[in-house]
Order: sequence, then structure tokens, then C-alpha cells
Amino acid sequence: MEGFESMIEKTKFTGFDAVRLVNEKKDELIVLTEIGPRIISFKPEGKDNFFYVNAAELQQKVREAETWYALGGTRLWISPEVRLTYTPDNSPSETIIENDILTVISPIDHETKLRKTIKIEVKSNSYLITYGLKNEGKYLITAGLWALSCLSPIKGAEIYLPWGESTEWNVKDMKYWRSWLGVGTDIESHQWKPTNEFFIIAPTGEIGKIGFANHWGFALYRAGDLHFVKKTDYVETAHYPDGGCSFEVYTSKEFHELETLSPLYTIKPGITFTHTEHWWAGFDYIEVSSIEKAYSVISTQFS
Repeated sequence: MEGFESMIEKTKFTGFDAVRLVNEKKDELIVLTEIGPRIISFKPEGKDNFFYVNAAELQQKVREAETWYALGGTRLWISPEVRLTYTPDNSPSETIIENDILTVISPIDHETKLRKTIKIEVKSNSYLITYGLKNEGKYLITAGLWALSCLSPIKGAEIYLPWGESTEWNVKDMKYWRSWLGVGTDIESHQWKPTNEFFIIAPTGEIGKIGFANHWGFALYRAGDLHFVKKTDYVETAHYPDGGCSFEVYTSKEFHELETLSPLYTIKPGITFTHTEHWWAGFDYIEVSSIEKAYSVISTQFS
């Protein structure tokens, strides 16, 4: 692309093989390839990494380990959440660099028989990320793709979810995980702030999880003057996991999760299913007085 400057190069991250991607706006992504694949760092415009990294776990013992580690960053999960969601991904991946595109392909998971792929296309001021699941086994598997980003708990940060629809028949619903896996959500917590426009989350350090059908297809994480946008298409009439959730958010003292989910698929052997996210992060102000105004600004950021 004429006038477009980007860079993709192999590097190291805390001693692990990785790939560094930089776009024209000087946003930097780092993808772990020796374990994963996993996007472990996002530095917008050369500033600090706002992804959560579990430094205590990200050590040499992870290599080829048979135990699952959280580690942080952004990982491709399998939904709905079952035991096989937590099979370890601690082995080296194949790495392909072609022009402005990085593709990282995992080995076959010996339990699920699924192969994970993360493909990142560098745009001038954003990143287009395509996650893939390929069934390398002999049997059908029903699953969805679940892209989960762990964010650092920056003081004063808020997450804006554009709930409801743009039609006159506008129903705003939100699901609360009242209890799961030994923990639960306090529905009366002050960190949940439903408004006529956005459902706003102002994390307090409490554990909690919510999810909904995001017809607008984007969510905004705002911490001071930092803005991070995840955007993905919502498929009307598709069957989404967790009672119809295409976006979910988890809060805790250690980190917050901003999650997008694909519809559930019957994945046949030899077939690859994909889920795409568009990321933008920077320090330009995004108007949040209405969903329409925010959507208008956000739509201009992706190039």
C-alpha cells in the first residue's frame, strides 16, 4: 500500500520467542509464538502495555507444560466454558510472515484435536485479527471461538457496552453470572452502571461477570485518555453461547476481561471456522454521550 509503513519482525518477550508488529501509527503488538499463540502486549503509539501479564506464571516452566496457565494477554478460547476450554497451549507454533500479515498456527491439541490459528493483518492505524479453529480429528465437535483479552486494572478505567438495538423495537438486556465455578456476581454492585445509552462498567475490584448480545458489535475500554476498541460483526439469528452472548466482561482485582464470542458451530473434520476482531487503541477522544456518536467516531478509526 503506497505510503503505508509497517514492520513485522521476530523478537523475544521475557525470554520466549515472539513476533513484534508495528503499524504506521506506531502501535506495537507482541505475539508469543514459542507458547500459545497469544497476543501478550499492546502498546498504543509507543506507550505502555495495557494488557495484563501474569509475570509470576510467564516463566520457563511453561514451555511444553501439561498444565494450563492464565499468563494474560489475548488468547483464543473454546466456548462454551467446559473442561476442554482449559487444555494447555504451551508448545511452539508455526510462524508465517507475508507482507503485512502474520499467521501463527498452533500444534494439534491432543485432547480436542483442534488446531488454533491467529492471523494479524497490520493496518495503518489498527489491527485486523482473525482467529481460526480447524478440526484435525475424525469426529464432529460443537464449539465456538472465544477471543478473550485480559486488561490491566487501571484506576478509574471504565468499559462501555452499547446495549440494545438501533431499531424502534429496542430491548436492552444483560445477563449476570450469579454463580459459577465457586465464585459469583453481586448484581447489586455499584460497578454496574446501566444507562439509557451504554451499560457502563466501573470496576471496583470485585469479581463479576456479565454478557449480552451486542448488536452494535463494539466495546470501548477507557482509562484516562487511553481508548481501546474491540469491534466484531454480530450475526443476527445465529446461535450464540451462554444464552445468546456475543460479548462478555469479567472483572476482578487482578485484571479485567473484554471478550467476544462467535456463534456456536458444528465443526466438521478438515474445516476451519473463523472469528474476526478489529482493534484500535489510542489517545483520541471518543464521544460517549450516545451510542450513535461513539459508533460514528469509532467507524472512522479503522483503516
